[in-house]
Amino acid sequence: MGIKKLIEYYRLLKAKKIDNILIYIGIAGVIVGMLTNPMINQIFAWFVLLGFSIKLYDFTEEIERSLIPYDFNMLLPPPKKKR
Repeated sequence: MGIKKLIEYYRLLKAKKIDNILIYIGIAGVIVGMLTNPMINQIFAWFVLLGFSIKLYDFTEEIERSLIPYDFNMLLPPPKKKR
């Protein structure tokens, strides 16, 4: 039950492009944190990390879908027939 709910939330995040928004908000927060309070910098770094982790998971999922299964029967010659 929990895994299905997690996959549903992931699909919703990808549909809304939340990963890009998290990265942009995080970068802006880190820049503001560098100029003002270091605590803000540390908080917004988590947004960047979460956005990149969603992008990385999507990238690995895309690679898994695009892999072509290897057929070893076409690679090897047929066995010789015995008479």
